Parts: sequence; C-alpha cells; structure tokens
Amino acid sequence: MMKLQELKAKVYELAEVSTTLQLKAKYEAIQTLDMRRKAAWEQALVIVQEQQEQQSEFAQWLENPPEEYKTLFAEITEASQKYDRKSAETRQLAQEVLSIANNLEELAEDCQDEAEQLEREVRRTIQISERANLN
Repeated sequence: MMKLQELKAKVYELAEVSTTLQLKAKYEAIQTLDMRRKAAWEQALVIVQEQQEQQSEFAQWLENPPEEYKTLFAEITEASQKYDRKSAETRQLAQEVLSIANNLEELAEDCQDEAEQLEREVRRTIQISERANLN
C-alpha cells in the first residue's frame, strides 16, 4: 500500500499537473472529492488511470477505425477540402469585386469631373453668346 505522499505524487505525475486545483480543473469527477483524505487520492488515482486508458483506447481506435468509419472520415476530409477550396475562391472573387467597385468609383468621379467641366464650358459659351447678341 502506498503512502499518502507517494499516492499524491503518482496522481500528479499521471495527470500531468502540480496542484490539487489543477487536478480538479482537469478532471470533473475529482472536483467533489475531499483531497485531505487518503481515500480521495486513491479514488483520484483510479479516475485518472481510467480516463487515460479510455484516451489510449480511443487513440488506438482512431489509428485503425472500422471500414465504415474510414469511408465516413474520407468523405468528411473531402468535403472539408472542397469547402476550403470554395472558400478561397470566394475570397478571391470578393477581392475582384472590390477592385472592380473601386475602379467604377474612380471612373464615376472622373465622369463627374468631366461633366462639371462641360457644364462650366456650356455656361461660358452661353455667356459669350449672350454678350455677342447684346452687341
């Protein structure tokens, strides 16, 4: 049977934490345990070991899932890649639209300037014509 200090050290090492606060934050099932008692540390050790075992089993399963999941994962990966490509295309198109809008705005400003210039020239021409008619 382990001493309390050995038990604590083992739990901290397995959980990769250094305080009770960190331990309780990382493992919800440990939050309600009274860590002043040796029995709580024994329960914590079991909880940490079980969760690590589950994580290990899941990692092994992920490395070699059943065929139906391999197909599903491949479809998900393909859909994700297609989304990424379409998203990149959309961003490119948005940049092009923005560029076209900026060019149109510049063109509109140029046309407005030309229209104002023509309007001034027409007024001058009218004034000159009116003066000529008065003479």
